[in-house]
Amino acid sequence: MKLKHFLHLPDSTFSTPKAARKLLQLFAAALVLGTFMGAYGYLRGAFNDEVSLRRSYMNAAVSDAQSFFVSRQALLRSLGLSTVRNVVQPLANFNEVPTEETHIALGEGSSSWSLWLTKRMLAYLQQSRVSLLYVGQGKGVAADRLYSVSDTPSSVPVHMLQRLYELDNAGQAQGEALWLTDSRMMDSPLYIFTRLDERSPASGWLGLEVEVPALMDALRHDEAGDFMLLDSQGQLIFTSASGPGTREAFNLAQAASAFVLTGAQWFPDHLAIRKQLGYSNWQIVYSLNLRSLLPALGSRLVICLLVCLGVSGLMGWLVYRIDRRLIVPAANRIEALVESEAFSSAVIRIAPVALCVLRRSDGRLVLQNRLAEQWLGLAAEREQLCHGWIRRAFDENDGNDSDEIELADGRHLYLGFAPTRYQREEVLICAFSDITARKQVERALHQARRSADAANEAKTLFLATMSHEIRTPLYGVLGTLELLARTELNAQQHNYLQAIEGSSANLLQLICDVLDVAKIEAGQLSLELTTFSPVQLVREVIHSYAGAAQGKGLHLYSSIDPSIPDWLSGDVTRLRQVLNNLLSNALKFTDSGRIVLRVHVASRDDERTLLRWQIVDTGKGISADDQKYLFDAFFQVSGNANVVAGTGLGLSICKRLIHLMNGDLRVVSEPGLGSSFAFDVPLVRVDEPSSLTPYVPLMAQKIYVVSRMHDLAENICGWLQRWGARAQVGGPAAGEVAAGAVMVELDAALESPGLMPSWQGPRVIVCPMELTLDAPMSGIWQANLNNLEELREAVSRAQGQQRRECAGAGETPPALELNLRVLVVEDNVINQLILRDQLQELGCEVVLACDGLEALALWHATSLDLVLTDVNMPRMNGYELASQLRQRECTLPIIGATANAMREEGDRCLAAGMDQFLIKPVTLRALHHALQPYQRRMV
Repeated sequence: MKLKHFLHLPDSTFSTPKAARKLLQLFAAALVLGTFMGAYGYLRGAFNDEVSLRRSYMNAAVSDAQSFFVSRQALLRSLGLSTVRNVVQPLANFNEVPTEETHIALGEGSSSWSLWLTKRMLAYLQQSRVSLLYVGQGKGVAADRLYSVSDTPSSVPVHMLQRLYELDNAGQAQGEALWLTDSRMMDSPLYIFTRLDERSPASGWLGLEVEVPALMDALRHDEAGDFMLLDSQGQLIFTSASGPGTREAFNLAQAASAFVLTGAQWFPDHLAIRKQLGYSNWQIVYSLNLRSLLPALGSRLVICLLVCLGVSGLMGWLVYRIDRRLIVPAANRIEALVESEAFSSAVIRIAPVALCVLRRSDGRLVLQNRLAEQWLGLAAEREQLCHGWIRRAFDENDGNDSDEIELADGRHLYLGFAPTRYQREEVLICAFSDITARKQVERALHQARRSADAANEAKTLFLATMSHEIRTPLYGVLGTLELLARTELNAQQHNYLQAIEGSSANLLQLICDVLDVAKIEAGQLSLELTTFSPVQLVREVIHSYAGAAQGKGLHLYSSIDPSIPDWLSGDVTRLRQVLNNLLSNALKFTDSGRIVLRVHVASRDDERTLLRWQIVDTGKGISADDQKYLFDAFFQVSGNANVVAGTGLGLSICKRLIHLMNGDLRVVSEPGLGSSFAFDVPLVRVDEPSSLTPYVPLMAQKIYVVSRMHDLAENICGWLQRWGARAQVGGPAAGEVAAGAVMVELDAALESPGLMPSWQGPRVIVCPMELTLDAPMSGIWQANLNNLEELREAVSRAQGQQRRECAGAGETPPALELNLRVLVVEDNVINQLILRDQLQELGCEVVLACDGLEALALWHATSLDLVLTDVNMPRMNGYELASQLRQRECTLPIIGATANAMREEGDRCLAAGMDQFLIKPVTLRALHHALQPYQRRMV
């Protein structure tokens, strides 16, 4: 039951515009009052901020004072530790030494000491305004002034000497410095004493005298107020306070600690802070008069007063305007509301959706249209749903104002509801729309998606299974061929072997391409970032296809941007795979002309460099119709499917790999004119490895670069200028040959007259074929067009520089003798024998096992260095074997071999306890690379 049912208002004016006017006036008064309270809070906050600022100044003053005392104590401590006991006849006091040292003798007889002070130390004592004292043992001994900064020094008070004598007589150890002053005199200097030797009380006391002006300058702080220095007994030593109010604040602050507000009246009038100094029992107190804060707070006080007056006037004006503009027209709008309610009822009745209004108190139906009556009816089920919607809309308030319901006849309705008020009651308005057709479509789409996911998973599983099943026998083929190639064969047998190896390599590449497609579709292909040289990568890729290009009579060369960084970070394996695929396609479909690999720096910032790779050929070209499907899997250009062998997966894989590297592969081609494939890859620039020897720059002499291809000549000129030479495109003018100039001829030959037959100076012949640096004729050097390192070396020798030996020259390749005793666990007999022969070829002793159970028995009975196991075996597989060995505290390296190249297979191997894993078929080089880190574990 609502409160209005019990509350009967005595005055009917509360429901008229007059009541609204009264409420408006109350609201204006409350807002003005709030403004005054806000101004008070702002001024209080400003006062607290100013107090906090002054407190920070006081803390800074205390910190400076503490630093002053600690620095003097540390100075005294360092002087005491620099004294040396005399074991021979001491030198005379103040004996000048030519090395800018001054000797000071302390004490007499067997207890004499020596102190050496440099000129800089004496200057520091003069700058710090401290005097150096020494007090020997014994009653009535006077203090020796070793160094004084004052022309008329004062004598050390007798009661201080008496205090030192009492400490000596008591035999107390004085580890820290002793601070003393004459509390009877306000202008007495400060004395700091420390025992010359802690182990010998007879050594005497070394002390510093701090003058009063220096002490006052250190303790005085303009922003922190007046100060007062107290000794361990609370007696006043020094003070800068003058007025009685400040002294009273000091007296009140002595009973407190840290930061306090002091005052003898109702309100505080001073800020005071009290803290202990350094390692002593002395204390310092700073006090600040609160009246000094008034200049900083005066402007804020005036602004607050102006704001309060302005708000008061504004509220009076707003009350007048609202009364004239809102309250007076309110009576006119009441009649309009009645008409609006009638109109809304008519809209609900004729709306094309089901509408109803539910009362919150009991869930009863207040209003509905004809469509809601037809769809929902008057069943008890709707009554239960109504209470649930009301609870969610009013009580839970979870922000979900929609729902979907299914009726008994199979109809699906979408419900949107919102809480509101109707006829002075809280109600819930509900709108229903028929979504039966949409639900049927969604159900069909969901079923189709599940079917597609299942088909995709089945395809991925099928590809992984077939890859595993094909790789296992293929390992036997490739391994046997690799071992056969290391035997003695005649020429015909060697040709047959190369043909078989080529076909096997094509089959393996086909399997790898299909598996790469499966990995990409399953989202298991990830990038591996390594540091690589882009110049070296281009040289290696071009070198791989140089022989095939030369066999077809093609001109294959590279053009690398001279501004390219030396070292980058990226997935060089996948980048090499893309370049190999694109160059292989260019060689397949180009019968004459040239193929150019260009690398250009598209953009760069502080760390990242965007490289643009482009492969241009003069082949057959690709039609516009075929370019639409060029990057689809298994697509081959029309007319080439039966002419050139291929699967149609290369470009599809390249497209997806470049997409993984945040790049995009583009093609521009015209039938009969050739093709151009380009892609941009962002890479991270890294520093050059420190293990590399920097190259010797070229001499700054003139180099003429001539070629039939102008763009190639300009590119080589850029590299020569990067190496330090002065290069230009074209030969010299008549009679303008520079001294020491070198001619570089691109794409020339020794037997031809060359592009500049009249040149008589040093000449470098650059060809796209593999050549040696040892020139057959004097004054002519040769270099490979696609080997920039070789070109730089040839030009350097042509300039007369000493030939630089390459790093690692003369070193022999690492031996294959690993001297390991390896346990091979393999259930396939053929693979078992091939692994045995490969390991024996690497100089290993092999122990064979057919499954995991046999391997466990051999591990107990045989001394081993390493375990190489297959992962899929009967009885006990490789995962179980690795787990069992690790549970039995086996520390031997375990390497798994699997024909499944999916990523989860490698993760499963490492999770089982293996150190690494190999993917079949395993080449002899890959096996040697995997076992080489364990070569030191020889028997």
